[in-house]
Amino acid sequence: MKNLRKKLLALIFLLTIIGSMQAKNALIVIAHGSPMPSWRKPVLDLEPIVRQKLATHPVKGIDYMRVALMEYTEPSIANVVKDCLKQGADTIFALPLFIAPSSHTEDDLPNILGMKYNRYVREELAEENTEMVHTNVPIVMGPTFYYSYVLEKTMLQRIKAMSKDEANEAVVFLAHGDPERIGFWNMMLEHVQKYIKDNSKITYTDAKQIEMGHDFANELLPMLKRASQHKKHILVQGIYLTSDVKRMADRHHMQEKQAELTQKGVEIVYGDEGILPASQDLVADWVIEETTHWLQHKE
Repeated sequence: MKNLRKKLLALIFLLTIIGSMQAKNALIVIAHGSPMPSWRKPVLDLEPIVRQKLATHPVKGIDYMRVALMEYTEPSIANVVKDCLKQGADTIFALPLFIAPSSHTEDDLPNILGMKYNRYVREELAEENTEMVHTNVPIVMGPTFYYSYVLEKTMLQRIKAMSKDEANEAVVFLAHGDPERIGFWNMMLEHVQKYIKDNSKITYTDAKQIEMGHDFANELLPMLKRASQHKKHILVQGIYLTSDVKRMADRHHMQEKQAELTQKGVEIVYGDEGILPASQDLVADWVIEETTHWLQHKE
């Protein structure tokens, strides 16, 4: 009887060891999504870059890595989660590739991932044909860019790339945030402007959340006029994941609407890149940093 008990205890111990050895952690990086291939491509291209960095990073522990999109197209969150479960993942770290806290990160994603239940949010998601995740595997959500220096560093890269003479240039930043969480977005704009001034010779900056739609020109033009009172060379950069303000400016015929300024010798340059793909290494490094920190502190 004693021998049988010892054998059972040894078997249980062995199974526990084997189970722990087979434990798999999954990393899913989640972006908003878009029906436009030009928007999706730089986001999906981040996947092999992150995988390569994970492979060479000294801290190990991620056995599965994918990029998923919240809306409009594949790879959807639900399908990526299904795939990682097929691969044996027993814990998922979901990292939102979003600028700052918003209804997407605080309501949509937690409901899609099964971390929250808000029937009103889920009704809206159902209208958009968003599939919910159903799993007993633990899912942990990470932070947005807001809680790091990614935005400050990427914007400095963009301004440095656009600049010709920092001391004689004004910078205007544009963003499109969540009015219900306006405090986060206003603070983000303040942080970015301060970082630019602290790390360049630029002395004049302005920033605002403006609509991408029909009011774009009406909201931007007063900012350009104010900036022109200080500098004759104005750089306009959007704090967007993949969208660029040059395309927006062209769509809203800004060359015509700002003609009064340009005729007075004011040069206005619109940034033609978002955070991705231009700063993909910085973003990939942020993904690795947040994932590593989670691995080191997960229970």
